[in-house]
Amino acid sequence: MRKKIAIFLMLILILLFFTGCYDSKEIDDYAYITLMGIDKGVSDRIRLTLQVPEFSKASGEGGGSDGGQNEEEKIDKENFTVDATSVLSAIANVNANIPKILNFMHLKAIVVSEDMAKSGELGEIVAPLVRYRQIRRNVNVIICKGKAQEFVKSARPYLGGLVTETLEDLIERSRYTGFYTDVSIGHLSDEIKSTYSQLLAIYGAINKGENFVEDGPLYEGGYKIPSDFYAGDVPRKGGQEIELLGTAVFDGDRMVGTLTGFEAQMLHLVWGDLRRSVFTIPDPEEPEQVIPLEIKEFEKPIIKVDTKTDKPHIEVKLSMEGDITAIPSRINYEHYMKKRTIEDVFEKYLEEGIQRTFKKGQSLKVDVFQFGTQAVRNFWTIPEWEEYNWLEKITQATLSVEVDFTVRRTGKLTESQPIRSTEGEE
Repeated sequence: MRKKIAIFLMLILILLFFTGCYDSKEIDDYAYITLMGIDKGVSDRIRLTLQVPEFSKASGEGGGSDGGQNEEEKIDKENFTVDATSVLSAIANVNANIPKILNFMHLKAIVVSEDMAKSGELGEIVAPLVRYRQIRRNVNVIICKGKAQEFVKSARPYLGGLVTETLEDLIERSRYTGFYTDVSIGHLSDEIKSTYSQLLAIYGAINKGENFVEDGPLYEGGYKIPSDFYAGDVPRKGGQEIELLGTAVFDGDRMVGTLTGFEAQMLHLVWGDLRRSVFTIPDPEEPEQVIPLEIKEFEKPIIKVDTKTDKPHIEVKLSMEGDITAIPSRINYEHYMKKRTIEDVFEKYLEEGIQRTFKKGQSLKVDVFQFGTQAVRNFWTIPEWEEYNWLEKITQATLSVEVDFTVRRTGKLTESQPIRSTEGEE
């Protein structure tokens, strides 16, 4: 009898194991969204644009130079645009009209138009997406000049890669250039409610080369601050049409202004997360020439905030080191006396840049350097901090900046000398 019962139970277990996954889905059943664009709607509240990459491969039949590897790989993309009352209702509308299910597990960025960001609807439309289980909290948020629909359509993979990889690499470059600040939808959801920091987001635009002048009057000299542009304004040609440069500044969930790429670099220097970057300063003795410097942080920034008075005072001390990468004027700045001149000029250059960025933030009534994260440590309780009202006090604050810069290396040359010709020294 026991033997029969055991056989009966084994048969039941076998049936359970071989029933299969009745609710399983194949990879091909999904349309994986890589980019999402949100504009103000025309026939409804919002206009949602979704980008889905499509992959197709053609394999070589014979040997060939690649040893039978794929000879051709093509990556297309399809964009869906729909007006709807909310993001989720727009997704439902798209799902009803395609033979696949939209999947957001590989979503890399949410692109919001500048008009939408300035309308103050970011907290109502974008921030709630952090609840959606398919959207990860580390999905990047980009504020774009013009229409998000056009920005999403212009995004394409670089040299046959993936759009997600291209965007990820572009955003990763900020750690080395500091031209914009990285923000995720998780940070967005937190910072629009914060009492000690305000939202900063990547600023993007489409650059089709309109500012690149093919022919005209030649450059006549004069120093221009490198990277002191907004996205879309850089005089360049070729490469990606989408351009990330500068930072969108928010007061609550309303965009109130933008910082240039240079001003964004000042933020990263004070935060202490700029690993290594290049700056170009005017030559102290020949202002029509420039001197490129490759700099890095020597010690972590020291930030002190005095909140004992109604007008808080902030002190910032930076310690940096760097290399001289070129001396076009051929002045012997390698000499230890001349080297100090370069150090003094660069220290003043950064001090003025940080002060300029701070004052711009004050004019926008925004703590762009997020000094509130230091100021809050001066208070014992949350009610005391909230009563102090840091976001209002920052507009009255004063700032002192001290930069200590040391030239460590001068490249492969130990001494610069003038060019000599039949006309003499140049």
